[in-house]
Amino acid sequence: MAEERILKITDISSDGETTDKVEMDTTCIYYGTPDNYTVEFDEIFAEDMKSRTVLRVKNGSCAHLLRRGSINTELIIEKGVRHNCAYSTPYGELMVGITATDFISKADENKLRLQMNYTVDFYGEINQTKEMTVEVGKVIPERKD
Repeated sequence: MAEERILKITDISSDGETTDKVEMDTTCIYYGTPDNYTVEFDEIFAEDMKSRTVLRVKNGSCAHLLRRGSINTELIIEKGVRHNCAYSTPYGELMVGITATDFISKADENKLRLQMNYTVDFYGEINQTKEMTVEVGKVIPERKD
């Protein structure tokens, strides 16, 4: 059953010299089971840049992140496996390699916490390390209008 819930994402990126941290708090639609679940939400990157994001976790060990809108991305994040993934922005398209070094998914009916540490490479050369934490919290009470 799909439910509207609270979502918090923390994304830390490093290129070896500088580190950036982005945090986002919003609402999402959450459904599935503790091992196979989907989180859907809207991301706003700038005033005129918005994408719909769908994050699907399968078997508690692999994530498929799909963005459609101003930024179009399709990433597959799986521990120990390198996936070639498409990353498109208003400025151009890239093919990147994604390899997860850690993938921890803990979920039950009330909350979930997903932590993914992974590298992003361009043509086989690591360009960035990333740590993404996704937390889905309490159910938002139904509105009675």
